[in-house]
Amino acid sequence: MKVGIIGCGFIGSTLAKTIETMPEIEKVYLFDNSIDHSEDLAASISKAKAISDINTFIKKVDLVIESASQKAVKQFAPRVLEKGKDLLILSVGALVDQKLWKTLQDLAKKHRCRIYLPSGAICGLDGIKSATVASIDEVMLVTTKPPKGLKDVRYISKQGIDLLALKKPLTVFEGTAKDAVKYFPKNVNVAASVSLAGIGFNKTRVKIVADPSATRNMHKIFVKGRFGEFECEIRNMPSMTNPKTSYLAALSAIATLKKIVSGVWIGT
Repeated sequence: MKVGIIGCGFIGSTLAKTIETMPEIEKVYLFDNSIDHSEDLAASISKAKAISDINTFIKKVDLVIESASQKAVKQFAPRVLEKGKDLLILSVGALVDQKLWKTLQDLAKKHRCRIYLPSGAICGLDGIKSATVASIDEVMLVTTKPPKGLKDVRYISKQGIDLLALKKPLTVFEGTAKDAVKYFPKNVNVAASVSLAGIGFNKTRVKIVADPSATRNMHKIFVKGRFGEFECEIRNMPSMTNPKTSYLAALSAIATLKKIVSGVWIGT
């Protein structure tokens, strides 16, 4: 198998370095808006090659992994699927655009390829997916982050909130997952994953808390429905280079990739 990675930040770099150790994958191609970033990463990995032309990049691979941004999903995902290539999306928040999500699903069916959405920085999606077979009445996601993990969010600055001055936890957002993904595009991809697995962006509720005493990114999921009730909580270590991203998000992408190449699927 030949794999292409769009975006050479923390997750893209972690994936590329892991692929170096996977015998099932013979080559990894790298694409980034900054050719310097992709070339620097490629120089450290024997299986890797940087490519500056997106069409050439897509043509060479069997699977494309998007690890760049919501903008990259909108820009490149349709082109990948139109060429019949499988696609693994990490910036799941882009799929709040229901027109885009419908387009991608239709393209995947038409060209007989697959779209993979990893669990990312949370657990519990298996339970949510199983529960939807009957019915779900309520889904609530509470995300708590250190203030630096919410730095430079325009929505927060418009509220006049000084994150660095916080002395106690402060709820900086409470509303639908649709709005959470819109206002926090780099912070709550988990809200998109929960929504897609369950009852949708408009019905899923989200609360985001900035906590100056927090040292980790924390997510609590509460689900109630015909099956009963469950809640799960996870305290993630932030990535080594980007406090806005949880280390588990990168590990989830790696686990999904290993599942794809092995052909063995465990869990719902």
